[in-house]
Amino acid sequence: MAAFLDVGEGGSPRSVGASSGTIDQELTLDARRRVMADARIREKLVLVKKTRKLPLPGEVLAKAGDMVDPDTPVARIALRPGIPWVMPAARLLGIENSELAGAMLKRVGDKVKTKEVIARAEHGLYGRKELESPVDGFIEDVSVKSGRITIREEFGREEPPVTVDVAFELGCKPADVPRYMLRHVGQEVKKGQIIAKKGEGQAFFSKTALTPVSGVISEVDTRTGKVTISRPFKEVVVKAFITGRVSSVMERLGCVVETPGVRLTGMFGVGRESHGPLKVLVGSPDEPLTPDLITPDCKGKILVGGSSVTDEALAKALSVGAKGVIAGTAGYFNLTQALGVKLGIGITGQEDIDTTVILTEGFGSLSMRKDLWDTLRAMDGLTASINGATQIRAGAIRPEIIVPFPDYSGDLAVGSQAGEDLSVGTRVRIVSDPYFGRAGYVVEIMKLPQVFETETRAPGVKVELEDGTTVVVPRANVEVI
Repeated sequence: MAAFLDVGEGGSPRSVGASSGTIDQELTLDARRRVMADARIREKLVLVKKTRKLPLPGEVLAKAGDMVDPDTPVARIALRPGIPWVMPAARLLGIENSELAGAMLKRVGDKVKTKEVIARAEHGLYGRKELESPVDGFIEDVSVKSGRITIREEFGREEPPVTVDVAFELGCKPADVPRYMLRHVGQEVKKGQIIAKKGEGQAFFSKTALTPVSGVISEVDTRTGKVTISRPFKEVVVKAFITGRVSSVMERLGCVVETPGVRLTGMFGVGRESHGPLKVLVGSPDEPLTPDLITPDCKGKILVGGSSVTDEALAKALSVGAKGVIAGTAGYFNLTQALGVKLGIGITGQEDIDTTVILTEGFGSLSMRKDLWDTLRAMDGLTASINGATQIRAGAIRPEIIVPFPDYSGDLAVGSQAGEDLSVGTRVRIVSDPYFGRAGYVVEIMKLPQVFETETRAPGVKVELEDGTTVVVPRANVEVI
């Protein structure tokens, strides 16, 4: 593993390198066992499953049964993702969009060659229509809604650049080529696309230069009049993200990693996947995280605050090299200014920052929930994997904190994993006004649609809040904690 936990003088944890071998592994195991002695932690242990998937078909590096740590590569794209070719297949075949799936001769993920027939439609007395692939690649998507097929052209890893004699094709001087270029250095081009044109409109005397391959224009040489099209390679690697065991493999796409662990969710996050030892810097969930608490030894750690985190503290955490910050709340503008990022509309998690931030209660000024803070405090020093990805629209995604216990073999809690169906007794958080951010337990799932203050009818759920109050809210407005 990349890093383990050691316990130094006074019982304080410190991370040490994996090169120390078996001794460090034993110390790591010992530290986790001490944490697992806490009954509150054992009650929160669930089977955490993380699907690690490539954006496009590639090469799977892991095998079922492999033990992995957060930095273990489990899949990669060994070929640069090529340019997508979107074809109005249903229209070209003369069929309805809904009939496209039945006309396909190739499935999603199948490799295809140029001129290979990928779909066929029979029209009785009118014969048949066939659709050929325009490029070498693989079928990325077949949409029965739009009637379109997407073919992702596949670029070879070692393919040499291709030159096009544009000056010859246009009949112009090499020095004049730039003025006739329609595509420029750094831009992607598709096979058969016009990249330069001399003449206006459809005039008889107009001349064009086409690219014989897809790629990126890397050079326009005014001495020779030639344009170079490169096929750059960019490797995409997916790592395991958590310490655990590979339970299953998806051919050419990735795998599923699972481990017993504690999984906590926040309300809002910023930043990508990261991991490091938890370091609790405050004495209570009501205490804010301020810059004076952040010292140089916070480098590489995931810092845990209480009620809020100031913009100065965020900026300092970033400057000392902290892997993450977990706090109750922050100001929206403070968050963006301190980290120097622009938040995406509807979804976050791809911001190019070195410190991932997770707010457990959202924006404003609220203390971190006591049970959540107590859990983090109990796991102080253990390595956690965090992800700031947040989606607030349909199919909500919440930022997560996972602390794995891969060597635990006891009973696991039931019904604590996100994404499950609600049931009586499930702990939930309300994500809409007027009870935004409040937590409680489901006491009843309403069988009939309820009428709410907005005069809308929707499935409802009755929740008993932590102060004993019982409220009825739309089922869509609660999420499992």
